[in-house]
Amino acid sequence: MRLEMGLMNSFFQKVNIGNDARRMLKTFLEGSQEKFPSEDFVPLVKKIKGHKRALLIELNDESGDFFTYREIHKLNPLIGQIFGELLVQNDLGEKVISVYDRDRLGSMWQGARYHQTREGGSIHTDNVNVPEPWDFLYLSCISPALVGGENILVDGLRIHQELKSSFPKALKVLEAPFIWEMRGVADELYQAPIISYNEYSEPLFRHLRPYMESAHLKAKQALTNEQLYAVDVLDALTNSSEFQIRYRMKKGDVLITKDAQVLHGRTCFSDAIEAVSLDDYEKGKGQVLKRTMERLWIKNQ
Repeated sequence: MRLEMGLMNSFFQKVNIGNDARRMLKTFLEGSQEKFPSEDFVPLVKKIKGHKRALLIELNDESGDFFTYREIHKLNPLIGQIFGELLVQNDLGEKVISVYDRDRLGSMWQGARYHQTREGGSIHTDNVNVPEPWDFLYLSCISPALVGGENILVDGLRIHQELKSSFPKALKVLEAPFIWEMRGVADELYQAPIISYNEYSEPLFRHLRPYMESAHLKAKQALTNEQLYAVDVLDALTNSSEFQIRYRMKKGDVLITKDAQVLHGRTCFSDAIEAVSLDDYEKGKGQVLKRTMERLWIKNQ
């Protein structure tokens, strides 16, 4: 597979899979080839399991229409399982989740999950709903928003360095347990630090502030001034432009990150007033798609 590189950064890289790989995928989807061409993605697997912590993979060519919405939907779990085991993400047992705005008034602060709203901000990791660790976040763009919805990436290793050098008191608090809720997965609470460490002494983040604050309220255990200070420092750093990469994903783009080391978020967005969900779109109930992403959680095998 020919890879065209761009937007290179110490932790982030954009990869164009090339037309040969696109044609092979198309042949498989059309039923002319029995075996999924997984070997074409081996170089990308090696990159994300190696020194790169975030990859932006361009499935579509410059026209943006090489693959249809439905073909991208079919490709997502097939590509995802090359990187590892697909995990259940909700109490319905679903492993592929549609990310779109269900209700313009929906809000995390009122109990909605982040992927069900149009809200921006809240730079976070996805690994907050379950206590068990996993490895990769897979986010695929089916359709971009009418306006906004820029994806934001933050290198957790740089954030940790800044905390260690400039805010050691905040770092110490972030290394102690906080309370979390398993929102959308189970009606349970658990405890875990915002920052822990792997066997190589690299920092691992667990962070989505509205979920954590809601859990503390449910547990009737108020956050201390020290905890609030530490989380305020973390949020201020992750929202600083000097630590961010922003990229507006287009149809057919796939973002794969090491979730515990690359925090992410988005700017707020608006769909067209007549936009509908993918399900309604396919039923002929509308001509314009909402901003729609598909999300997979992946455990390294």
